[in-house]
Amino acid sequence: MKLLSIPALALAAVLLPASACGQTESGFDAALAAHLAAIERRDWPAFEATLTRADSLTLVLPNGRLSQRRADFAKAMQAWLADPDWRWQLRPVSRHASAHTGVAMFEVDYSDVDAKGERYALRYLLGLVFSREADGQWRLVHDQNTPLPAPR
Repeated sequence: MKLLSIPALALAAVLLPASACGQTESGFDAALAAHLAAIERRDWPAFEATLTRADSLTLVLPNGRLSQRRADFAKAMQAWLADPDWRWQLRPVSRHASAHTGVAMFEVDYSDVDAKGERYALRYLLGLVFSREADGQWRLVHDQNTPLPAPR
């Protein structure tokens, strides 16, 4: 199974052909693509623009650590985006959009360097949940990273 490196601008086309997108789906797909493109560019201001304006934003890390405050999420993600050592490849697994909620799931191959300078790798499922907020904009409300077993 081939994994994609993000050029996230093409992601919406990977997830669903444009001709099949309605207004709900195209708004969600555009928000998802903007979110992933900001990550690929490690662009904090663009990334932050994709986050909910509410105080609650859930993050579940692969080690099970849970954060539910937007401020905590923002602090962790700003540090992560500033780190030049990590790399990832995503493979779209699924997506669903309704009138107010959009969910995308990806399989991720991730690598980074630990505090000792040693490279390590992780495989996990990344679940991203977006909500269409009162202003009509789709924004991230939940980011879950579920570990997968190592390939055999």
